Amino acid sequence: ISMTFPIRSDRAVVSFALAILVGLATVVLPAAAETEEELLAKRTQWQERYRVALSNRVILQDNIEKLLHDYAQAQRRNYPRGGAREAFLARAEEQKALLADTEREIQSIQREARAAGIPPGWLAEVEDEDLAVPAAPSGEDERDGEDREGRNPRFFRDEDPRTSRSGPHAARVA
Repeated sequence: ISMTFPIRSDRAVVSFALAILVGLATVVLPAAAETEEELLAKRTQWQERYRVALSNRVILQDNIEKLLHDYAQAQRRNYPRGGAREAFLARAEEQKALLADTEREIQSIQREARAAGIPPGWLAEVEDEDLAVPAAPSGEDERDGEDREGRNPRFFRDEDPRTSRSGPHAARVA
């Protein structure tokens, strides 16, 4: 027993389906053009917010590393002494607290993005960027600056010792 089903080639059904498709296309296409610009603005806003948080994390991690390095150097050398040396630890602890706040902010942004239906690739693009620590304004490392508090004057870098010869044991240059 074979059953055959009649195929309707009814023009009314085909024209009705075509009318629905054309109607949807005219409604959806202009809306999609408007949302593309809004989508781009939304993407830029989320990425910039995430970029700022990640940049803050990189800067704070670098600050902590430098402060702990300076504290370790101060333990081995005669300078800086006393309160200046302990200030390195206090500032490092402050930076660690700020880093913990920044980590919570990053997690908050990620949760908010998921709740808002933001594609994960938007934030991943920012994570793939090279977020480097900005250079010091003077072009020098902060540790090499002019802060001489508590330092031994013998180690100041005022002059190049090869070109500056003074004192009782200086060699005479003819």
